[in-house]
Amino acid sequence: MRGAGSVLALAALLTHGATAAPSRWDRVREPNLARAERALTEAYRARLPKDISLEALSVLPAFESALAVESATVLELRGGAALEDAGVWFYLGDALVVGNHGRDEEGRRLLLRAIEGAPDSPEVSRAWLTIGIASNRLGDFAAEREAYAAALRVTWDRDTRAEIYMNRGEASMSLGDLRAARDDYSTALASSSDPELTALAQWGLAVALARDDDLPDALRYAGQAGRAQFRDLQNNPITAIDLPSVFFTPAYEIHYYRALSAMADSELTEDRAGRRVALESAASEWAKYLVAADPARDRWVKNAERHLSWCRRRLASSAPGARHR
Repeated sequence: MRGAGSVLALAALLTHGATAAPSRWDRVREPNLARAERALTEAYRARLPKDISLEALSVLPAFESALAVESATVLELRGGAALEDAGVWFYLGDALVVGNHGRDEEGRRLLLRAIEGAPDSPEVSRAWLTIGIASNRLGDFAAEREAYAAALRVTWDRDTRAEIYMNRGEASMSLGDLRAARDDYSTALASSSDPELTALAQWGLAVALARDDDLPDALRYAGQAGRAQFRDLQNNPITAIDLPSVFFTPAYEIHYYRALSAMADSELTEDRAGRRVALESAASEWAKYLVAADPARDRWVKNAERHLSWCRRRLASSAPGARHR
């Protein structure tokens, strides 16, 4: 699951106040608009990074969340949702969700209220995407999928649409709808020009295929996804699933992804010792997944047990002295 929106969407949100301020006559006629404008201006300033660019902020989600929490606090001290202004609701709802501080339900409610009050606002697209993120964290996967469907109806940027398709694939997989998940991941993969999105879509498709008992194709996509390398803040090579903007619901899902990656590595290497190392890594990741997933009665436990058995059979057959037929 990728975090709440692109740098361009965030930039649009943070600069909207400059282009959507009420007129002087509006302020005279409705003093509440003037109060909302002043409150939003202060909130915008609190959320803009002081010493780094928006592009840099996109790889620092913890910093972005901290700024969003500060901005939401400023806006609430100035009246918050009681200002009865759709612009305030859009902004505050977004800040509460991006802040990732346990206020997803409240943020989602404000964004739905904003959309109802201003259905033609340019902020509706990002609002639906953020509602999807909030719904995911709340475990409300049906509402998450509906939010992404609504976002697709009002979003035209190609890579943003690819991101929405990818996230909707996650929601469908959480609901056990593997056909829909595969379709959305494939659409995201076909339409994205962003290397991170492409790799994440490959990861998602790999997992959906593995859960649909198509292991050969799953390992092919996992291998492709694992070979795509990115850099962390210390310039170390990482894969897309280790990017700071990526999170998993539930958190133990990452072990499923890593296990598939190691299985793909075991199929790609021709070195016997290297193959065993990859298989041992895969078995370890499956065990970590099952330790968390089994008590949670995760729907994919039996599937993961079959993949763990696959790894153990190959480890046994590659052991020194093992007989081959």
